[in-house]
Amino acid sequence: MRPAAVTIWAPAGEAGDESGPVLVDAAAGLELGGHRTVVKTLPGGSAQALISFLSRRRPGRGQLLAITSTTLADLAHDRRETLVPGAAEEAALARALLRRSKPVGMLASDRLELAVERGSSIRNGAELVASLAAAPGEQLFGIDDDTFSRDQLAALVEGAGIDGEVHFSVFQSSSDASEAIATGAAEAVLAGRPALRHGRLHTLGWPLPTPPPRAWVALVARPAVDAGQLDTLREWVAALQADPHWRANLRGEGRRPAEPGTGALANLIRHTAPADRLEEIAERVERN
Repeated sequence: MRPAAVTIWAPAGEAGDESGPVLVDAAAGLELGGHRTVVKTLPGGSAQALISFLSRRRPGRGQLLAITSTTLADLAHDRRETLVPGAAEEAALARALLRRSKPVGMLASDRLELAVERGSSIRNGAELVASLAAAPGEQLFGIDDDTFSRDQLAALVEGAGIDGEVHFSVFQSSSDASEAIATGAAEAVLAGRPALRHGRLHTLGWPLPTPPPRAWVALVARPAVDAGQLDTLREWVAALQADPHWRANLRGEGRRPAEPGTGALANLIRHTAPADRLEEIAERVERN
């Protein structure tokens, strides 16, 4: 069997939920473009996986790392970790290596939205914010079990000026959190659009005047990759990003395909992540 032209590595903890299908679809799209592609996972948390991949001096051909909005949120939290020995140092090293990595392309970028049960008396985001302000502990939010989702719920509480703790429950995926509305296990859900597509939910959008947060999936290469190989990988991924079948497939899954180019991704990975600030206010929400 001929070796893979592209290997996409993903932190094991981030290969599920909405990011996993995007990577599988990307691999299939690259295959159709004539580049045999496989998806593999890296053991450990986000920091350990990034260090393992990005610190290798011999980059190897066709090696890409998948990172997500959760990756940056995990690093921001770990950098403030005081109970686990070495966690903060690992996160700082991973962040430094990520800043030196070479952006290859963004695959998908989906805005987060709020939703309630279709028969709820809450009909828009302003009404939800008013309900939270009046009784912060009475709306139980369902969210994905990741740091990014918790940070965005904290940002909502902070931005809306809620005086009091808002409660949440975590689920194995955003889709499971959305299904919890039907069972009564949660009154509201914060998730990306792919998880909010079934008919039992009424979506509220993002209720603050600030831009809605986005959950994204992207690809980077090792710092040591040579210029010729980097150009080749970027060309292959850019062709995938512009392919109408790939874009239609993502939209069919409720996702928003990212535009070709590396500028937005470079800005995300080389500047301080917004999650650094959000982690400081995450205590404004409390797990149920």
